[in-house]
Amino acid sequence: MKFGHLERIGARLRTLAPVYIGSGEHLNKKEYILDGPKGLIHFPDFPRMVGFLKQRSLLAAYENFLTNPNRRDFRAFLEENNVRASEYPHFVSYSIEAGEAARDVNFREVLTFIKDSRGFPYIPGSSLKGAIRTAVAAEMVRKGDWEQQRLSVERADDSKSPRWYMDTETKDLEKRVFYRLGITNPRDGREIANAVNDLMQGIRISDSDPIGFESLTLAGKYDRKPDGTVNLLPIFRECIMPGTEARFTITLDTPVLNRAGLDVGRIEGALKSFADDHYANFEQHFRELPDDADTSANNGVDIILGGGTGYPSKTIMYNLFEKRERALPVVARLMYKQFGRHQHGKDVTYYRVSPHTLKATMYKGASYQMGRCELIFG
Repeated sequence: MKFGHLERIGARLRTLAPVYIGSGEHLNKKEYILDGPKGLIHFPDFPRMVGFLKQRSLLAAYENFLTNPNRRDFRAFLEENNVRASEYPHFVSYSIEAGEAARDVNFREVLTFIKDSRGFPYIPGSSLKGAIRTAVAAEMVRKGDWEQQRLSVERADDSKSPRWYMDTETKDLEKRVFYRLGITNPRDGREIANAVNDLMQGIRISDSDPIGFESLTLAGKYDRKPDGTVNLLPIFRECIMPGTEARFTITLDTPVLNRAGLDVGRIEGALKSFADDHYANFEQHFRELPDDADTSANNGVDIILGGGTGYPSKTIMYNLFEKRERALPVVARLMYKQFGRHQHGKDVTYYRVSPHTLKATMYKGASYQMGRCELIFG
């Protein structure tokens, strides 16, 4: 639908794997109720809960529970004080599947999903736009002259700081890739070298419609090595389940995008190319496992969204090089400088991929790469 120079289109995001977009909140065992036998986890509404406990004359006992470092299990506290599960609706905000956390003895805290002002989960439009921005940057780099920058990165010595490597990747990147609207300062006639000239101003993406709590689950953090071995970390995130759909409205300012030769077709192509590069440079170097879920995007384009998805899904370092063999040692040095204790010194000669962990999770007995989605325009 067009409104003058604006074109408005719909987009559907279908999750092919668990997706996590964090609220920044971490809940410990005193702040949720884990019902392992039923495979559920309940999240209290604290004002309502305090009112309920006050009515039951349990506030003093609850304060002692909170301040006792040897007491951690809120469900045990409720049972000891004769609060039955049938009474949870009086003070529980929502309940979701606990997933593997229901059986994990190391389960301690929950990293919660972002919620809107009414308390419902949603996917921010900024998250989707950020993923599109990365893919568009990779597409622009593919068509630009980056040879001198590639050479400067390759010739860097190991004494450089981690910050230097990050600066090398992003040096002039915003200006060269995105600041191309040609808007000048009326006082001196010079082109403005900031976000005023950013072509991504031509793309506005709404937040998604609210997502039902029934579409949330807890998902653990798995680090998969290239040989297929998996390390389970005691971190559980509140995630959107695979198979969930979220709807967005995308508004395109066509005159702005025309200045950069950008339209829906090219955005879609950029996302496809970035997904293909991600597979070629990174994913294919990890052994597939028998329990891997089918995460094929049948109607749209692959996109990796949200937190806990790994460095290659968020950056374009590999895309700065014509050949993966030239990018690998640079990425490995960056990983080593930032995370030296994680054996990144072996990335080039031993693992032959950097970073050497694929960020994965489990859902209903199947293994998934974290954050994989399908985006359908129109």
